[in-house]
Amino acid sequence: MPLPPNLPPKTLRVGVLSHLASTRPWEIHDHVTALALMQVYESPYQPSPDGGPPKPLLFSEPLRQEGDPLVVSAPVRPGATFSDGTPCPAAAVATSLGRVRDVAARAEIRAREGRVEFRLKAPDPHLATLMTQPFCGVALESRGRLLGTGPFLEPEALEGGDPVKADRILLRVNPHTAKAPALGAVLFEVYPDAEALLAAVHAGEVHVTYALTFSHLARLRGAPVFPKTLEGSSTGILFLNVERPALADARVRRAICAAVSRTELARVNFGALGLGFAAPGLLPPFLRRDVQIGSVDGSPAQARQILDEAGLPAPERLRLVLTWGPKPYLPDPQAAAKSIAESLKPLGTEVAVLQPRDRGEYVGYLERGDYDLLLAGWIADTPLASDFVDSLLLSTMVTSKTAPRASAYNLSRWQNAATDRALDQFRKTQDVKDLVPIVRTIQEEGLLVPLLHGKLIAVSHRDTRRFQPSPLARSAFGDVDL
Repeated sequence: MPLPPNLPPKTLRVGVLSHLASTRPWEIHDHVTALALMQVYESPYQPSPDGGPPKPLLFSEPLRQEGDPLVVSAPVRPGATFSDGTPCPAAAVATSLGRVRDVAARAEIRAREGRVEFRLKAPDPHLATLMTQPFCGVALESRGRLLGTGPFLEPEALEGGDPVKADRILLRVNPHTAKAPALGAVLFEVYPDAEALLAAVHAGEVHVTYALTFSHLARLRGAPVFPKTLEGSSTGILFLNVERPALADARVRRAICAAVSRTELARVNFGALGLGFAAPGLLPPFLRRDVQIGSVDGSPAQARQILDEAGLPAPERLRLVLTWGPKPYLPDPQAAAKSIAESLKPLGTEVAVLQPRDRGEYVGYLERGDYDLLLAGWIADTPLASDFVDSLLLSTMVTSKTAPRASAYNLSRWQNAATDRALDQFRKTQDVKDLVPIVRTIQEEGLLVPLLHGKLIAVSHRDTRRFQPSPLARSAFGDVDL
């Protein structure tokens, strides 16, 4: 894309493949929206680059226990102001965090004596880690605007109109930020597909992108960029919807899971040398622990045996919805969907593949539960393995329009009290032995198949300075220079 006229000097151009899903931080559910809005709305804490405890950001110190072990609090950073110069008091932070269902589900939030206080509903040693996430970004509603305390102002559509529908989103510098950025602005540009983005990278029109996959790495040769391969923080997953009549029996679901070959999916997505991407378990390498789930090669014969022993026929027809575009864990969703359809043919099952036009249509399928199979995946939000598993299996994480949660991605739509108790135990210990019963449930109930572990590729232009790639695809642009 040619450079738009009248941009501020030193405008960082960020290439993405999808539009903003929202301009409200508490509604963040995707990484493009998270990357944009985290530049505007500061969360209470930020991840430590060395993997240690979260570091204060909008809060000025770690959470402190208030006598009662279920009450913790922290003060807001002294001098913090919103982008119109309005001070940022504890009450405004408490109100903003109260909108975040993932926080409100864990604690009652209020302001007291200049501190933000959390009255926990149960002991939670990971509350600060939760509040590193961009959906905890603090915003103040004022005269139709959502003001933040970060280095940049709220998104504006470069050509006017709704920022959520715009192909170009500009973040101007916040005049009241605590530390003025070196940049003059950040411009997010939506490209129609990865090929167009790749061409723009070669033309020197993109300063930063996380939207290219490992399959594009060789094609970056000769481009004026520094690509960096980051530790895999995502897993491609085939979800089986337990609410659908055709998949109501766990034995049928187990048979379908057994038929899928992860090594074949690795081949069609990453080539002959990509078999190392086949996922033996659910958790990505970034989380440094896992338990194997089933066979990575799959076997239609084993699937047929499961059905024959149960005296059950395979479903005649299943609807498979796939993610709307390429992802680090699934560079070629269409090829993967075709492979899955072929693997189920020997069972007598015909798979109808539905490709959503965009993220909005995709989310509609998720919220309605309008699919038998869903081909997508999950990218880690935090360094906690329990957060990854909770998002996919906790009863309260079933994706819903009426009860949205930013971390909700239980696309198997599995709601089970025993599983919730096992997840709670794993959350408390982070011990891999407590992951074993959760994995056993996944296998016995045929809830999902982990397919591929994706590596994240961070691409930065040679003129970009002080860009810090993040395995969670969350880089703060306030420190970047051109």
